[in-house]
Amino acid sequence: MELLQLKQWLISWFEKNTDMKKDEIENGVSISYFEKGWIDSLKFISFVSDIEDEFGIRFSNEEFQNREFSTINGLAEIIQKKTGEK
Repeated sequence: MELLQLKQWLISWFEKNTDMKKDEIENGVSISYFEKGWIDSLKFISFVSDIEDEFGIRFSNEEFQNREFSTINGLAEIIQKKTGEK
């Protein structure tokens, strides 16, 4: 899947599951969504589950600890790599 499509899916998820507006999300794709306060740890579990179900992947502990995992841009790249491995 193309990186842009992945980013759009993630942006859409945040738009549907948080109080953030689409333009705010799009402007913050390179900033940690935890630092921005967009999701908390409980919502994160739902977020990860939705991603894994949507793309048929499973994240490793190493990936969770990767700083890139906490930004939309970084997470889209991780998902792209994982879906390319299948």
